[in-house]
Formats: sequence, C-alpha cells, structure tokens
Amino acid sequence: MKGQTEAGSKTVVLCVPLQADDLDTVRLALYGVAVRVGFSYEAIEDLKVAVTEACNYAILQAGEREPLPRLCLTFMLRETELKIRIGTDSPDVTFGEALRPVKLPQERVKDLGRLEDSPIGLYLLQALVDELRVEPGGESEDAPEAIVLIKRLAAG
Repeated sequence: MKGQTEAGSKTVVLCVPLQADDLDTVRLALYGVAVRVGFSYEAIEDLKVAVTEACNYAILQAGEREPLPRLCLTFMLRETELKIRIGTDSPDVTFGEALRPVKLPQERVKDLGRLEDSPIGLYLLQALVDELRVEPGGESEDAPEAIVLIKRLAAG
C-alpha cells in the first residue's frame, strides 16, 4: 500500500492478488480511509458492501487462471468525498455490465430466480454509492477498464 498527497486530497493505492482471500485486506484498508474522511458507521458499511460486490465481480471473471491477475484499488480521499477506483491488470476483467440496467421479471415473484444471470450485485452497488461509472484503464486499446465508486459525506 502506498500513498501520496495531491492538492486538497490524499491518495492511497492498494494492490492485492485477485482472489477472495484478500478481500479482508481490501475491507480493512477501505475502513481506514473512510474513517479519515469522516464517514458514519452506516456509510462505511454501505461502502464495504459496494466495494466487495465490485471486487467479487472481478474475481468471478478472473476464475482460476494463472498467473493470477492483481486487483488494484485507488482511494482518493477528499474533504467531502471518497473516490474508489477498482481495476485489475487483466484486460479480460471488465465492468461494463455495471451500467447495464437490470430488468426485473413482470410475472410472479417466484420468477426472480432468473436474475441469477444478471449483474444484480453491481446493480445493488448503484444504490449504495452516490456515483458509479466505468473508466478506460489507460491509453492503449487493451488496457483494462476500472469501476469508479464515489461516496460523498452527508450534508449537515
């Protein structure tokens, strides 16, 4: 983990192997930076769920491949918000589905089981953060994309 200071913000970067065993480290780092920004316990819990869902989505795409891709999170701490950029070093891991609307079945509630094939976890995180977007990873065409979550401090 490394950090740097920019005008009006602090940036912390954490890179771990893209595997479920390392999500505890991600959540601990998230907790630390969210406390520094001043988020409430409830807001931090929302952020932990959202970040975990985004990381799980990447982990499921990576599967069991070798070598294992790296998961890199960039936390940008600002006075009134936290911006979290989540990406990998693998162009095969994409987040574009995060912005695809999930269509709920119009029939009966028992048909909700058909949602298994949709990115419902990513749809959920749209409700937990103030802003969600997918960004290209870099200048080259094969650069991996990343998902960006922004959570702002509540006014007042």
